[in-house]
Amino acid sequence: MRRFIFGAFMLIAVLTAKGQTFYEMTFKLPNSDDNFVGLLIYTDDEHCKMRLVDNEALENNSCYMANYVCHVEEKKGEGDVGLMFLIPDNEDMPYLMWTWEKDDQSDMSATPHLGYDLDDISSWIETNTFQEVSLNDMDEEYIGQFYGEKEPEYQMMLKGINTVKEQNINSINNYPHDAATLHLIAVANTEVSDIGPACDIDLRRIRSEFGGIAKALGMRLYETVISGQNYGKSRVDRALQALQPGTDDVVVFVYTGHGFRFKDQLDYYPCLDLSSSAYDNAEQNYMALSDIYSAILAKRARLNIVLSDCCNSIINMNQPMVKSNSLFSRSNTNFNLQKLSTLFLKSKGDIIATASSPGEYSWCGENGGFFLLSFFESLRSQISALNQQTPSWDELISSTISSAARKTESNSSTKRQNGVKQVDVKTIRR
Repeated sequence: MRRFIFGAFMLIAVLTAKGQTFYEMTFKLPNSDDNFVGLLIYTDDEHCKMRLVDNEALENNSCYMANYVCHVEEKKGEGDVGLMFLIPDNEDMPYLMWTWEKDDQSDMSATPHLGYDLDDISSWIETNTFQEVSLNDMDEEYIGQFYGEKEPEYQMMLKGINTVKEQNINSINNYPHDAATLHLIAVANTEVSDIGPACDIDLRRIRSEFGGIAKALGMRLYETVISGQNYGKSRVDRALQALQPGTDDVVVFVYTGHGFRFKDQLDYYPCLDLSSSAYDNAEQNYMALSDIYSAILAKRARLNIVLSDCCNSIINMNQPMVKSNSLFSRSNTNFNLQKLSTLFLKSKGDIIATASSPGEYSWCGENGGFFLLSFFESLRSQISALNQQTPSWDELISSTISSAARKTESNSSTKRQNGVKQVDVKTIRR
């Protein structure tokens, strides 16, 4: 079956499809008997598209489509409200809008509103349903609603569906491995009054993602969490001293919290504010990210990953949270196990990256820090069953930095942040 496309469509967007989350949306317009079904395909805030069919389109083997970009606004006043819009490049396709109130840390899977006039919000309607669907939930008949069989993206989707279903049948937890250990050190300033809620979101995501990776690859997981009442410089010192990885192990250190730099500092990477309370002096309770990196490298693990999501601005210039959110999914069932193995079992080397350049803030919102959110989006992109490219740590970190930069540019309350990185990783045979 060949499905005709109404609206803008760029072939390059099809051929470079990577990690994606899929949402099915249904709605009915006022004074109409037509039932609309949309497949929203989310990669990140700058790469989102939707295919939409109604009764007539299904009868004619046709489909409506648009590419979308995300825009986030913060409405201050009586009860702060955040607004997230998905804006189409085709005027015949609807805008989508989500709203959330201050301190609402829920994800964005709530049912959105849609409309065709951005200036007349009163005319918008609420969608009937909005739910995530995975590749494992799909089959040929399902994707045939939105794609023609000869389209490159149809073939890519079908291949991804088969890959994920085959992995489930073979039980991914029995994947062959050499019992390497993933050593995770997660440091999060969850108790600080301004950005603590975002750091807590980050911490949960860090533990969930890396814990899931270790389980999927059959790796042992040794986890050290430094947060809450256990937060402080002495705890980080002890964790680094206790770290004893094997030569085939992976070490991951992730920090989320406040950061700073001294006026005369030459090092491009920030200092981590490890003060355990607001009454501690940050200048006496910090560690330089570069020093942590050097200490970890001295342990001689096979793969070392050191990340920080914090400001890199002059000391005492901390920036609070802003209104921001994302369609990032809590689960990841669309990955290719071989690609995940390439990154974590067949890679050797060292990585250090931070959220912002010297003098810049690192921004965060209700869905966590922009840098770490972008990192996990990029990671999922690299290991996606739909990605036709070989996974690359250098591309992953570069994509993380550029994605965080775009997020801060598209948010009306933030300034662009530009991360810093050093990646020295090679692929090895096992």
